[in-house]
Amino acid sequence: MNFKKIMSMAITGVLAVGLLAGCGKATDSQAGGGQGKDGLPDLKGKKLAVYVSFHEDMGKKLIQMFEEKTGCEVSYIRMPTGEAVTRIMAEKDDPKADIFIGGTADAHEVMNEKGLLEKYESKSEEGISKDLLDKNGVWKGLYVETLSIGVNTERFKKEFETKGIKMPTTLEDLLNPAFKGEIIMPDPNSSGTGITFVASVLNAMGEEKGLDYLKKLKPNVAQFTKSGFTPAQKVGTGEYLISVNFLADQLIIKNSGFPLESNVYDKAGWSIVPVSKIGKAKNKEAAEAFIDFVLTKEAGDALVEISNAVSTREDVTAPKGGKKLTELPINKDFNFLEAAKNKKSILEKFNAIK
Repeated sequence: MNFKKIMSMAITGVLAVGLLAGCGKATDSQAGGGQGKDGLPDLKGKKLAVYVSFHEDMGKKLIQMFEEKTGCEVSYIRMPTGEAVTRIMAEKDDPKADIFIGGTADAHEVMNEKGLLEKYESKSEEGISKDLLDKNGVWKGLYVETLSIGVNTERFKKEFETKGIKMPTTLEDLLNPAFKGEIIMPDPNSSGTGITFVASVLNAMGEEKGLDYLKKLKPNVAQFTKSGFTPAQKVGTGEYLISVNFLADQLIIKNSGFPLESNVYDKAGWSIVPVSKIGKAKNKEAAEAFIDFVLTKEAGDALVEISNAVSTREDVTAPKGGKKLTELPINKDFNFLEAAKNKKSILEKFNAIK
């Protein structure tokens, strides 16, 4: 994976609009209607439009695989979650896309409550725990994002270990005065990763103790970033020592050759990254086939390989340098959907901390 490309996408948030060329346009005489590969329908001559809200390389890979198996012609736009939600809302009477993939489950839930998404029960759901699927059958969890403490090991060994300072692996460790000005994390006002952190701290510790913890932590944080990915990048290059953000982003940096060690701390916050069918989709058959495909073990393995994601499927192996979902010490009592509903109140309390 091209590291500079990842960095560019993460920092600038540039929209990448692409029409993938795997199958091309089919003529009427080539039109599908039979069977494609691996039980998927033959979709030659059919089209599909996808809004993607995770790393572009991930979206490209899944779309290319789907095209090869079905002959479908797929177009996509990569954009941040908030922009995708705004766009889908604006297009509610005349949808321009059939699928929304990526973002977080709370974003899909917001659109579901507004009637912008459509229920679909996929044959591929069987390998996924019901806890990671929408109870109403609308959104489907592809992979799980869990918070982690990332540390630049080269800097830590040279500048801190020699002084007898313990590597931070818990939230309490981050309060060490030695780390003042060395911590970087996403801003909860602009980042889903950031709000997940704040909300999960309040959930795990209780509001009073949680706010007291955040008040003690803030002076040690040198920078709150707009993006959830930037902290891992800046710690990987050594600009800062410690990041708190999603594990998958940290593993992307580590597996690109940078000295970053990750520790998923006890009762870590987490979220689900789903796929949903957009309501009034113009290409219903292709949309449903796409969901069937991206929920398969084959697609899950591809996601893990390219993104280091923790798959929702129990039969998909753990990412390189990571663990399977059942092995992670996440806070199982953390309700990210409830946290999303209370986002305004949570931010007001966080921003009031001086």
